[in-house]
Amino acid sequence: MRRLLLLLAILIAAYVGYPYLTLYWLDQALLNDDQEALERLVDFPQVRADLKAEMQGQVLEKAAEIKEKRPILGTFGQALTKLVAPGLVDSSVDGMVTPEAILSNPTVVEHREKNESFVDFITYAFFTAPARFIFDLKDPEKPDSPTVTAIMTLDGFRWRVVGVEVPPLEQLLSKVP
Repeated sequence: MRRLLLLLAILIAAYVGYPYLTLYWLDQALLNDDQEALERLVDFPQVRADLKAEMQGQVLEKAAEIKEKRPILGTFGQALTKLVAPGLVDSSVDGMVTPEAILSNPTVVEHREKNESFVDFITYAFFTAPARFIFDLKDPEKPDSPTVTAIMTLDGFRWRVVGVEVPPLEQLLSKVP
């Protein structure tokens, strides 16, 4: 009976610790410029699809708000947004959410050159369901920077990043100089 309880305790500890180990592997992939490891740990097609849907929804929602404030100009703007926004969002996300783009990001390159871990960027990390784990990221050097939430799910026997939740457009755009 003791062995069974010990085995159960070890399995639970391994299960609870595994997503944190995955965060460590992500950190190491970024620091070592390891594209293959990053591709194993992040489901890039899924992340891009989710991010495109989220960003397109935010852009169209903003266009609808403008239409309510300025009916004539807003109607034209909303129609134009519906026509142009999907292509702009898709091409932007496709260009920015790739292993190559992430590994060549200036912040990532700077940390890699200094051999500094990205652990400081994580402000929260915990389970939201038995097979779902989230972690919040924020630039520690910029206290007013927006928080981005990454979502990991248990895919077979490994944890993978499958989504990213970004703050509302107003918050993102207010930080642009």
